[in-house]
Order: sequence, then structure tokens, then C-alpha cells
Amino acid sequence: MTASRDNLSDATENLIVLVQEAGALGDDDDRQLAKEMERIHTQFRASTARLVAAIAVHDTVEAVRIDEIEFQPILETMRVSLKGAAEKKVAEVHSDFATLRSTAQLVLLLSPLVFAIGFALMLALWRIRARSDRATRKVYAEIEQLSKLRSEFVSIVSHEFRTPLTGIQGFSEMMRDEELTPAETREYAGDINKDARRLARLITDMLDLDRMESGRMTLNSEPVDLNRIVTDTAAQFRLSATNHPIALELDQRLPLLMGDADRLTQVVNNLLSNAIKYSPGGGAIQVGTSRAGGTVLLTVRDHGMGIPANQIERIFDRYSRIQSTDTRTIQGTGLGLPIVRQIVQLWEGKVWATSEVGQGSVLHVQLPLREAPARAPIAA
Repeated sequence: MTASRDNLSDATENLIVLVQEAGALGDDDDRQLAKEMERIHTQFRASTARLVAAIAVHDTVEAVRIDEIEFQPILETMRVSLKGAAEKKVAEVHSDFATLRSTAQLVLLLSPLVFAIGFALMLALWRIRARSDRATRKVYAEIEQLSKLRSEFVSIVSHEFRTPLTGIQGFSEMMRDEELTPAETREYAGDINKDARRLARLITDMLDLDRMESGRMTLNSEPVDLNRIVTDTAAQFRLSATNHPIALELDQRLPLLMGDADRLTQVVNNLLSNAIKYSPGGGAIQVGTSRAGGTVLLTVRDHGMGIPANQIERIFDRYSRIQSTDTRTIQGTGLGLPIVRQIVQLWEGKVWATSEVGQGSVLHVQLPLREAPARAPIAA
């Protein structure tokens, strides 16, 4: 699965920002084009939502219909509108250039001084035309990138949704058509429940990330025991990841923090899940907490495959995954670490990774230390 350098949402927003900037700096035609692109962009987002909904319920026919009847016409409308606007601008520049060139030739006969002025004007107009050509190529590149990311988005989501849906369908058909013992029924029901919970997590991750990136999610403010969250989350993973012993190195003097316990649990859960996932051969995982000045530091270290230096900055991008022969069989949408980054940024903290290929990775989360107020003693 080829990781996209940017995510689908970023590509659509970049395209609209680019057109809006052109409208703000241009004439009435440019402003009208910007409004038209915003209208088309609204249709594009609505179609994206319907496509995700269709994929979520495994409605392949509806997904294909949306792709062919809605996505393709929208992209074609964008391309035609932008191409027409670009060609019109280029024609205007050519016309102005021809007029100025004729004037410069006439002035050339009158005076060397005027010739120098005309030459300077021709050079300036040539530069304007060059910038216009570059802007046109940039718009075309954005459209191509948008189309590519749309295809990758559909491919990733379809694959990740298809796997649990296939399990649910298969086990439910066996329970319906075969004579099973109570023990077998419980086993198949457990498998269905596991796939259903995985499907629910995928949907929740996508919705959470969309709300965070659009600014529609806020953090609660309550006393939070980071060490307790790490201890409880590690205990849950120990039950399912027996070949990954989890060692805790927690600063017992760490004070209670003011923050969102649920979101901080999500951060620890995603970091541990990522460490286990990218250590397919097993190996110990160390989780540590410490206090550094006015901040609290959380680290998760694994001894897995590591991250290539040229990919370490991209692991926090939506749908981005490490590309190597060793990662092809590892499942995932590439949403775990982007969600971690969004939560940490909402907390006004920062997150980063250090790694060495073949030696493992360390994920660092640094949060501002906002201590919970001490509880007043209860009067006798």
C-alpha cells in the first residue's frame, strides 16, 4: 500500500486555498471562479462523506456509483473550470505582450532611453507570464494529487473495512447454516465481536481525526493520573501481546495533571499498539514517565524494525505508513499516530520520534505540566 505524502483532506483544502488566493488578488472573473470552486468543494466533501458511509456498510455497488457518477464529474468540472480560467489568463497576457512589444518596437526607433524603458517593461511582462504559467502548472499538479489521494483513500479504507466485514460475514453464515455446539457458537460469536469492535475502532478513529483537524473537538479539564493510565493500559496489552513484555519506568513523584483522561488514554493506547504492531518479531517494550521542568514526558520504546530517516517526519501524517517489504503484511490505516499528534497539539504539547532501522524506535510525548489543585481536607 503506497503511502500518500499528504492526506486527502489536506489536498482538497490546499486546492481551495490556492484558488481563494488567486481570487483575492485577481479581478471579478477570478473572484467568480473562487466562488465556483468553493461550491464544487462543498459537493466534493459531501460525496466523500457518502462514499465513506457506503464503504462502512460494505455497499460496493453504492461506492462505485458514487465514484463514477459524483467524484469523476466533480473532478472534471474542477479541471475544465480551472483550465478555462488559466487559458483565458494566458490569452490576455499574450495579447498584452503583443501590444507592448509593438509599442516597444516603435519607441525603439525614437530614443535609446525609451528603448531601455520598453525593454524593462517587456522583461517585467515576461516574468509575469512565467509566474502565470507556474501557477497554472501548480493548479494542475494539485488536481492530479487530489485524484491520486482520492484513489489511495478509497483503496485503504476499502481494504481495512473489508477484512473485519469478511470475518463477520463468514462466521455469521457458519452459525446460521451449520449445527454447532454451544462452545463453537461462543467461539464464533467471540470472533464476530472482535471483528465488529475492530470495525467500530476504524470508524471512530476516522471520525475523531476529522473532528480534531476541523477544530470541532475540545479537551476536558479534570485531574488525571498519568501513571495510572499507563499502568492500566499496559495491563490490557499484556493479555493480548504475550511476546512483547512491557516494562514500566514511572516517576512516582509525578503530580496529578489537569487534562482529559479519555484522550490521554487514547494516546497511550495508540503508542503501545504502534510499538507492538511494528515489532512483529516480539521484544520488550519500555514505557516511561518523568518530569522535566514545567513539562511531563511520556516515552514508549520498542525494539522492532525502526523507521528510515527519510520517513520519520511522515509517520504523523494521515494514512501514512512505513514503506518496506517488512511492513506489507502489517494491518492498519495509518491513523493512530496522527490522532496522537492532534490530541497532543490540543493539549499544547509536542510529539516526536527517534529511531534507528533494525534497532527500534522511541516515541516521545511532552505535555505542559498543569497540576491539579490539591483537594481541601474534609472537615470533621
